[in-house]
Amino acid sequence: MKESVIGYDVIEFTTKALALRFKLNSRDFTHVIGIARGGMVPATIMSYIFNAKLLGYNVSSYKDKKRGDLNVIQDIDFDSINEDAKILVIDDICDSGNTINHIKDIIGDRFSFVRYAALFAKDKSKNIVDHYGVIVEDDNWLVFPWEK
Repeated sequence: MKESVIGYDVIEFTTKALALRFKLNSRDFTHVIGIARGGMVPATIMSYIFNAKLLGYNVSSYKDKKRGDLNVIQDIDFDSINEDAKILVIDDICDSGNTINHIKDIIGDRFSFVRYAALFAKDKSKNIVDHYGVIVEDDNWLVFPWEK
């Protein structure tokens, strides 16, 4: 499997490029949900750009490079969020799509506007998110700066 090392500069650039795309299409958000841990960095940047509330949903499914069962570590009280909220859910990568599909199931249709995004999307799972920054070949393992 090929490995690509991603730097913080790429994370910042890709996050801001996604935000610009949202802004140019008149998209605004009241809440940004970062999928912890990797999605928290872009979520924090997005929350500042959109002046939105930042929330974290912590779920894990990997140990080293092996995928296991989804384990929810930190949940969100979605009932406390107004149904008129405009929500952006963001993660660092949409690999298998399991995490995004999991949170899609939890959120369902309880809010009027929800978008799902990832900075990077594997080719096989790019259609699971609404927005992505970069498509990555399925056999490319990304090493993020917070993993070093």
